[in-house]
Amino acid sequence: MSRSVPPRFDELEVSIIGPGRGECVIIHLGNNEWCVVDSCIARGNDEPVAVEYLRAFRNGALQRVRLIIATHWHDDHIRGLAAMLRQIPDARFACSQALNTDQFAVLVESAAAAIQGGSGTDEFARVFQILLEKESSGREKELVAPIWAIENRRLLQLSREGRPFHATVTALSPSDGTVKLAFKDIGTLIPRPGDTQRRITNRAPNRTSVALWVETGVRRVLLGADLEHTGSFRDGWGAVLSACTGLTQAAVFKVPHHGSNNADCPELWTKMLIDDPIAVVTPFNGGKPLPQRADLQRLQGRTSKLYCTSSGPGRPPVRDPLVDKILKRDAKERRVVEGRPGHVRVRWSVSDKEATPVVELFNDAFSVPPEAKPQSQSV
Repeated sequence: MSRSVPPRFDELEVSIIGPGRGECVIIHLGNNEWCVVDSCIARGNDEPVAVEYLRAFRNGALQRVRLIIATHWHDDHIRGLAAMLRQIPDARFACSQALNTDQFAVLVESAAAAIQGGSGTDEFARVFQILLEKESSGREKELVAPIWAIENRRLLQLSREGRPFHATVTALSPSDGTVKLAFKDIGTLIPRPGDTQRRITNRAPNRTSVALWVETGVRRVLLGADLEHTGSFRDGWGAVLSACTGLTQAAVFKVPHHGSNNADCPELWTKMLIDDPIAVVTPFNGGKPLPQRADLQRLQGRTSKLYCTSSGPGRPPVRDPLVDKILKRDAKERRVVEGRPGHVRVRWSVSDKEATPVVELFNDAFSVPPEAKPQSQSV
């Protein structure tokens, strides 16, 4: 089992990687055409994991990325996003309609000037700069302007002509009502004259994250991003369920918001997913680590095919003790790689309707065993 063996031209692949600095979903849409959602950098490294992964195939996959999507601007999802966009100049860029406001541009500008080195707004400042450079160099209009993702908007469509099957990527969120609320929220984050711009922490509830629906032939994938469940039909998963009718249920699910309870929507599991789907959780190792034990137990009750990309910050690379000792003694400069993000990879033939998905685990990724059912006791 090797990570560097590319998928077949007629295979769907969903690779979910994290946590490093950020997290990332890499999707093979067939015919060596790709979509990348969010971005992740391994600790101790400067290269986005999507770039590293696709380049290792040695089949031109990196330059056949058709779309790069930022689900939201929090820094635990987009580290290395700008570097990836720069290395894949022919990919289109999409992000939430909630960011399509002058107020967000002002926030990005003020935060980028005051918060250097690693904030989500700082990353977006670099993304916008790259798009401006494309515009000034005369690139095609569609490569310059972002695609603004909003409820039920098709972000990418690859027709069947010259391909083994059709492929589409559709935004399920944010809703119109959510976008209006987001414009107001962003305005409150802009510092007043004379105030110092401080690091912007993740704000809850996360109603503007871009959940995605992926179709490749007969296969369906639901990517939950960090979209939360507020209990209202006007935003979050309630709005998605209200607006998305007639969809064929998905068999692969990226669990939203690191498996936390505030993103859990029981109705989603019955209406948008098949029974016993493949579900993948990406942990968050910030101030309050996610998922909690109770979160995993809840998810174990929903599916027997639950996977987690990592149990911590990433498995440290294997080092030869003797080599390590010599390097410590003799090297003038030495950067220790702290760990590699875990990786859950699902590959599934699309041309063979009877095929079953193959799940592969790399680095620190693991399968979460189904919750043991209590045995009934005779009286």
